[in-house]
Amino acid sequence: MPSVVDSLNLISETMEDILNFVAKDEALSEDFRQYLEINNIEIETEREFNNVIIQYMLDMKMQNGLRVLEYYRRNNHAYDEIISALQDSICCVFKIEKVLSNAYEAKCLTSDVQTTLIPMVKMSHLKQIGKFDYISARIIELDNVQYILEIYDVISEFDVYKATTEAIRYMLQNPKIAYYKNENKRVELEKSAIEFYEKFQECFGADYIVTTNKKVDELIGFFNNYRLDGEKKDYSNLIQNPPKFEYLKIDELNCSDNTFMQTAVGGFSTHKEIYDVALWVDKKRGLYIIPFFKTFMECFKGEIEGKADCIKEFLTSDKIPPSVIKYALEENENFFEIINAVLGTKFSNLEEILFNAKAVYVDSGVFSPVTVLFNSDLFSTILHIEEQESKPKEEEPKRNELCPCGSGLKYKKCCGKN
Repeated sequence: MPSVVDSLNLISETMEDILNFVAKDEALSEDFRQYLEINNIEIETEREFNNVIIQYMLDMKMQNGLRVLEYYRRNNHAYDEIISALQDSICCVFKIEKVLSNAYEAKCLTSDVQTTLIPMVKMSHLKQIGKFDYISARIIELDNVQYILEIYDVISEFDVYKATTEAIRYMLQNPKIAYYKNENKRVELEKSAIEFYEKFQECFGADYIVTTNKKVDELIGFFNNYRLDGEKKDYSNLIQNPPKFEYLKIDELNCSDNTFMQTAVGGFSTHKEIYDVALWVDKKRGLYIIPFFKTFMECFKGEIEGKADCIKEFLTSDKIPPSVIKYALEENENFFEIINAVLGTKFSNLEEILFNAKAVYVDSGVFSPVTVLFNSDLFSTILHIEEQESKPKEEEPKRNELCPCGSGLKYKKCCGKN
């Protein structure tokens, strides 16, 4: 087993090698240029460039759906073990339990597991991080040792709300961190996914049901009530079609990092536009909320506004499970003809799509964001905070009135004493 120093050097060398590869490889360089253009990213400083290129390398997919790291792996077999570790790296929020001479003992907020984190830089460079503070960081594991690849933010021990919402945001982006190093949690999620599937089938008698964003929040509430009490009721008033089928970039409407909690709590109905949304259930992964599902299916029948973007999103996004793609393939004889024309690919079977565009799902331990949220203590906590903050505050009793605690004393001599 290599020493910590050797592992740190190997990680650094690999990152440097990938950077050079991105710069020299024509296909990757062009894809990076398109990535900047599509996301309206302007780079003015070297630091901004480093931050963007690292995120592109570790998190992004190429335009054809292949992860950047996977493309690098297939074209450069050096450091294969490190590439696997980088592909499995996670971003999460950790609470610092203890500061050691060369590491932190910390707790992962999403999985509630204790772990030891070794920074890639000297501890003297991280003096601002204290006991009980939170760090938003990317972690890479090598030979059962966890290293801090990058720290994005240091959150005060007193700002629990910010730390919690940040952890939930990471969990929505990568549901696997809900059971990071917690096998019991993974088993719990597996059981929950099956329970979602069985209850959904009982409730709706199908694998999916479609409505609009204006009704889907109520439909989710209807299904959740059925899960809890098993009482079947009429839900026909919750089913509707949009004025027309078209693909919109809803992330630009109301799903930015600053408003994602409002969206998670308040739902899709806050969007001004009306579009179709499906509830889709997967026996292995649980319940999905899939905007534009019906629009995607209509793409194989004729011209739809935003057709190319819609097909690309469904084929390349990790938010769409393979079962949806399999269903579309079975329902449309022209499936490969259409998607290959849009993506510029030569797919001929489902396995090729999974291998290239849905590689994350090759690992069966991927659960839907909804399933993860329903089983998350963090989400329950934040919902409680949101509910409490939305309630009108009670007026403070006057000094000479009886104390509301029931002691029989005047407020000024009881709870209002200090």
